[in-house]
Order: sequence, then C-alpha cells, then structure tokens
Amino acid sequence: MDESELTPAQLRRIEENRQRALARRKRQESEGTNSVQAPIVEKKAKRSRLSSGYYEYNLTTMKDSKGGFMVNESSDIAAVAAAASMLSARGIKQQEIPENLPHYINPDDNPKCRECKSIDVDARYLNIYGISVCSKCKEEYPEKYSLLTKTEVKEDYLLTDSELMDHKVLPCWEKPNPHKTTWNNMLLFLREQVEAFAINKWGSLEALDNEFERREAEKKIRKEKRFKKSLLELRRRTRLEELEKKSALKKANGTIHEHDFVDANSSIEPDLKKCRTCGIETIIEEL
Repeated sequence: MDESELTPAQLRRIEENRQRALARRKRQESEGTNSVQAPIVEKKAKRSRLSSGYYEYNLTTMKDSKGGFMVNESSDIAAVAAAASMLSARGIKQQEIPENLPHYINPDDNPKCRECKSIDVDARYLNIYGISVCSKCKEEYPEKYSLLTKTEVKEDYLLTDSELMDHKVLPCWEKPNPHKTTWNNMLLFLREQVEAFAINKWGSLEALDNEFERREAEKKIRKEKRFKKSLLELRRRTRLEELEKKSALKKANGTIHEHDFVDANSSIEPDLKKCRTCGIETIIEEL
C-alpha cells in the first residue's frame, strides 16, 4: 500500500511504533554491552590483629542463663553449668531476689505486714528470712528487723562460725562486699532471729550478758598478766645492764667483790634480792 493512500492517523501510529522499536533496540544493545564487561571484583579489607579473634553470634538463638552467661541452644549446657559451679565454689554467688512482690486482686491472696497489716511487704525479707514486714515497720522497729554482719553476730551474741554456717536455722542475705569487690561476700543476719538463737543457746539474754562479762574479765586478766610480764622483763634487763656496768667499773678499780644476796623483803617483787656489801638489787629465781 502506498503511503499516499494512508490516513494521517495511520501514519502517526506507524511513526510511534517505529520510535518504540528503535528505543527497545537501543536498550537491548546497551544491556548486552554491560553483560560483556568483566565482573567487578570487590577487594576485601585487610583484617587487623585486633579483629582477628572476632566472632559473630546470632543473638536471636541465645538465651540469658541469669548467671552471667549467654547460652546458645546448640552449645553444651553441661559446660556452662560446670563454669557456674566453679564460680560458686570461689564464693562468687548472686542471690536473685525480686525487689517487689506481685499484688493480686483478691486482698486475701496478698502477704501482709505482721505489724501494720500493709500489703507493701519487703520482698527480700520475705524471701530470705521468711518475715512479712513492710519498709516502714523495718525502720520503726530496729530492735527486731535491723541487719547484723557476721562479725557483729560473733562479737555481740558469742556465736561461732559453724553455727552461722547453718543457713536453715539462721538465714542470711549474701551481698557483695561494699568495701572491696575482691573480699568475701558480706553476710547479713536478722537481729530477731539471731537473738532467738542466742537465747536458745545461752538460756536467756541475761545469761548471755553474764557470759560476755566473764569473757571480758578473763580477757582483761590476760592483758594485765602480759603487761606485768613485759614490765618485769624490762626491769630485769635494766638491772642486769646496771650490774654489768658496776662490775666492770669495780673490776677496773680493783674493788670487785663477791656479792652476798639476801631477801630485799619487797612486797611488790618477792624474788627481789639485795647485796649486803654494795646494795645492788636483782631478781634471782630459785629452780
């Protein structure tokens, strides 16, 4: 068909199809050229010594063991348990105690303070010591609910280490030492429970006071004996030095003599002797 026989609309459509075909051809040629080009090789960054020991972990497959470990589901659980027991043997323990107790809709289901019947019970006192008391009553009744360290319990209530190790009888709150992290954990005991144990051991608080006074008296006597012994030893050394000086002086002057010691009749030191000739005093112990 001759172009003169085509309508203007047909000519316009033919031109649009031709232009689309040319554009498609150019696009195919450009894509073919890019596919022939050599692939670009990405250079990997050189790993430094600091990153040589780096490992990537998928944290979504891990769970917190609550003991300082992130446990992988495919890891050896027994190895983690052995590591935790090793830390426990070294004294590195953590008591996971909730700070707050859940409150229930039914009031009868909530533990109540033994003093004021409040439901704001201290979770630590309830879980560790089995005592239901609120924070307000703890401060109001320190003679019952104050906490004592292990040293205070031993000195004030005369309890031994073996007695304090039985935590079923005397529960304790084990906390990291606030003075130094490398020291042993601090053990806190409830005063009410310690006093009850001491009364069961000594019979009464009065008997405990008498035992404390007896031990303090014995300690004072031992201290006085050590002081007197050291004082006598000092006096003996001083007299011996004086005796040696006088003997050396008399020997140099030719007036040396044989000492004739008799009792000095001293009420302070019964063993004190005195020379009749020169009057020198010394202590002579008879075996």
